[in-house]
Amino acid sequence: MPSPFLGIATAVALTAAVGLTPASDALSLSLTAPLSAPVWLCHPGDPASACGDGVGRYPDGTTVPLSTTVAAGGSLAVVQPTGVTPPPVDCFYVYPTVDLLPNPPLMIGSAPPSARDDEVAVMLAQLGPLAGLCRVFAPLYRQSTLAQLAVSGVTGGDPYPGPGFADVQQAWDDYWTHDNIDPSTGNRRGVIVLGHSQGSVAVERLLQHSVDGQAAATAQLVSAVVLGGQVQVPLDAAAGGGADPHSTFQHLPLCEPQPGSVPTGCVIAYSSYGQPAGQPPVSGSLAANLDPGHRIGCVNPSALLASKPAGTSTPLDPILPTRTLVRGSLLAPNGALTHLLLGYTLPADPTGYRETPGALTGHCAFAGDATANSSWLQIDDPTGMLPDTSTSALGLHVVDYNVDLGGLRALLAAQTAHWLRTR
Repeated sequence: MPSPFLGIATAVALTAAVGLTPASDALSLSLTAPLSAPVWLCHPGDPASACGDGVGRYPDGTTVPLSTTVAAGGSLAVVQPTGVTPPPVDCFYVYPTVDLLPNPPLMIGSAPPSARDDEVAVMLAQLGPLAGLCRVFAPLYRQSTLAQLAVSGVTGGDPYPGPGFADVQQAWDDYWTHDNIDPSTGNRRGVIVLGHSQGSVAVERLLQHSVDGQAAATAQLVSAVVLGGQVQVPLDAAAGGGADPHSTFQHLPLCEPQPGSVPTGCVIAYSSYGQPAGQPPVSGSLAANLDPGHRIGCVNPSALLASKPAGTSTPLDPILPTRTLVRGSLLAPNGALTHLLLGYTLPADPTGYRETPGALTGHCAFAGDATANSSWLQIDDPTGMLPDTSTSALGLHVVDYNVDLGGLRALLAAQTAHWLRTR
C-alpha cells in the first residue's frame, strides 16, 4: 500500500508526541458511521468552494492567486489561469495524506469533516493549474492520518481502517447521480479522476467498484491520474485482462502511445524518484512490484503526449507552488505544507506557481527481473531544483504531480479534446 508523505520514523515520533496508541485509535475508528451527505472541498457553484473564480480559497475566506510565473529563456512572464467557460468535462479529485490527527479529533458517529488549511493547500498545489480544464469536484474525507499510518507500519495492521474510502465512494455516487448529467443536454459528461498517495488508493478502489469493466462508466472516463500509488499490471500487459487478481485493474489499461492520437479511458500512473545512474529506488519503495510476474505501472505524460514510448527521456514542465499559494511566513516559509515539504524551498513569487519548462527531464525506468523489480519515473535534475531524496523509500513522492504538472496539463487537455471529438 502507498506510504504517507513522511517517513515512518518521523511519523512514529509524531505518534508518540500526540499520545495515540493502536488501541485508542481502533476505538475511535469503531465509533464512526457513514456521513449523512458528502462534504465537498471543491464543488461548482458553492461560494465557499476552495477552488473557483480563478482563485484559491482557504477556510477563513482568504484567497490566493492561481496565476503562474513562467521562467523561460532567461525571462519571467506572469500568466493568468485560463480555460473554457463552462469547462467541457469534470475533474473528480482525491487529495493525499495530510492530516496529522483525526478530523474531527475523535471521528465519532457521522460528524462531518471540516476543511483545513493543509487540505486546501495540497489540493491547490496539485490541482490548481489543471482547474481551467474542468469543473472540480473534490470531496473531504475522514482519511487515515500520518499517526495512524505510522502505527500500521509498526504493527503490520490495515493502514486504512477508517471510513475515508467509503466517504470518497459516497461522494462519487452523489456526483455520478446528480452532477455528471449535463442539465443543458441531458447527456453524461466526461470526467477525469485524479488522486495522489492515500487519495490514489481511494481512487483505485473507486475505479474498481464503479468503472473497471462497466461499459457505461468507462465511456465517460477521459483519463484516470493515479500518482504516488501502486498500480500493478502484468510485466507484458497494460491491464489484468479479466482474471488476474494481482493486477489493480482488469480492463482499464495504462495509457500507451497510439499513432496519430492520444489514448483516452486509460490510466496515468507513476511514482517519481531522482536516482543516480544505475541505482534503483531503495528497498520498500513505491516502485517495487508486489507480486511475481508483475510491475508497477509507469506512464511518462510528456512522452505519451509526444507519442513516444514511456522509456523515452523527455523534457518535463515542472510547476511548483509558491510561498504565496501556501501562505508561507518568515518562520514557516512552506506555510500550510510545512510538515509535508521538509527540505523543499518554494519560490517566493507573488503568483501562485512558478513554472520552469525544460528544467527537468524524465523517463520511465525499470530494474530487476520477473520476480523482483522496480518501475518508476526517473527525474533528472541538472540544476538542483529539488532536494536529494535518492536514499528515501518515498523519493520525490511529495512532488509527484509537480515534477511535470505542465506536461500533465497538456496531456489531459489533449485527451479531453480527443474524447470530445469522438463523442
